Amino acid sequence: MTEMITKIVAATVYPEWVRLTRRGTVKLEDGTHTVEITELPISIKPESLSAIVYGSASARLLGVHLKRVYYTDQPSANIRELEERIEQTQDEITRLDTNAELIKQNSTVLDNLAGQVATYATALAAGEITIEDQLKLFTRLRQQSEKLGQEALQIHADQRKASRLLDKLTSELEQIQNTLPRERYSAIIDLELTDASELTIEISYITFEAGWKPVYDLRLFEKDGKPILEVDYLADVTQGTGETWESISLTLSTAHPALSSTLPVLEPWYIHPPEPIYPVTRLSVSSQPISSFDISPQKPLSAALHEELPSEVAKEETATLHSTGVSVSYIVQSAVTIQPSGDPHKVNITRFFLEPRLDYVSTPKLAQFVFRRAKIENTSPYTLLEGLANILFIDEYVGTTQLALTVPGGEMEIYLGSENRIKVERELKRREIDKRALTGRRSQVFGYAINLESRMPNQVNLTLYDQLPVPRNEDIRVRLDLSDPKPTSHTELNQLIWELSLEPKEKCTVRFDFSVDSPQSMKIIGLP
Repeated sequence: MTEMITKIVAATVYPEWVRLTRRGTVKLEDGTHTVEITELPISIKPESLSAIVYGSASARLLGVHLKRVYYTDQPSANIRELEERIEQTQDEITRLDTNAELIKQNSTVLDNLAGQVATYATALAAGEITIEDQLKLFTRLRQQSEKLGQEALQIHADQRKASRLLDKLTSELEQIQNTLPRERYSAIIDLELTDASELTIEISYITFEAGWKPVYDLRLFEKDGKPILEVDYLADVTQGTGETWESISLTLSTAHPALSSTLPVLEPWYIHPPEPIYPVTRLSVSSQPISSFDISPQKPLSAALHEELPSEVAKEETATLHSTGVSVSYIVQSAVTIQPSGDPHKVNITRFFLEPRLDYVSTPKLAQFVFRRAKIENTSPYTLLEGLANILFIDEYVGTTQLALTVPGGEMEIYLGSENRIKVERELKRREIDKRALTGRRSQVFGYAINLESRMPNQVNLTLYDQLPVPRNEDIRVRLDLSDPKPTSHTELNQLIWELSLEPKEKCTVRFDFSVDSPQSMKIIGLP
């Protein structure tokens, strides 16, 4: 059996899993051979394993399968490297501790020398030393003390730095050890050659320890007097496969491959009267394992993902779009490195521009602000998956929103923060109570005024929302007595909607009055 060293060269990441491709080369003589690729993650879906052999027309692939391997020690080279770095850092901390203790001892000696005041005075009185000599001695002692102090400060700084590095390395080691069980897979590849050859072997497999989700930055600005929405389409890629993806070709797919090729079949729907209850022993029945993956065929990764990059690369690269009709793949142009920590790794997919149809919306009963609303047709070739979007107005961060799934040609509606150049104020203008003794009923009348002022440079369309109370008792009657202007829509749940057009610097007032009629003895909850 021949062991072959391989490297992960490509990953096609789906929303909830990943197809990884490894590649390596091996020299083989003519005859039949078994090639082993070791240290593969135990999370591989065994039936997803496939292999491709390049390099010789005389080579024939006989078969490929996985074999479980059990280790007494962790097999990962990353773990061994981390353990060596941890030992080196621990040695460095020990050296720094030793130097710190030596400086502490030297400082004690200097303090003792400086404290021999009586000895210096006796020597001075006896004429053994002069005042100048004594001053020079004190100066040297002070300088040496200052030097030791500086060295102590530097050692303390180095100790803090080394301790932080040790904590980081220890955390990384624990993280990898948690994702790398002692049980691993080896891929066994059976080959037959009629001539001695150097072969390139690619294997690919699926594991569930990875995925990606979209993130968007939406920036609204104006160009030539027209609103423009700049869309930065990003991806947060996470992986916990236990293997570092070092400088790989990365493809992001929007597909959700089926986990079974069997169509669900309706079972009979039985109904019956209650049955007598007897003590029973319940058996746990496990479901059958998933037997196959239904994944759209792709052209060989060696051809699709490893083409030469242009010599001049833009500062901000975007992914290449590849559509199969039912799904979309984004092929990232530059090599990517992603650690198996499970932390999100941000990847730029593309940037494009859309032309939103802007209008404005306000519900002053809840918030006395006017909000920008954008209705947008997705004229780009990109499928926008459901995801979180950061909203910016020019360069000002406004907030976040959730984008719904929008295919090319589809429409979406998003809110882009408040518009301070349109003022809105809602006031209670009228509140009266009329009790009619003869009928035994009471009428309460309320009136509201909504004052609007536009300071926009052009005409704007504004949708204004308000409401009347909805009675939940047949003895309560609610009636709209006055509305100026009349609402464009009055729904069954008493929602009032006005579609207004405001000119630059225009001020206007929307006024509406309503009455609530009820028995005098009835207490009504919810009125102002």
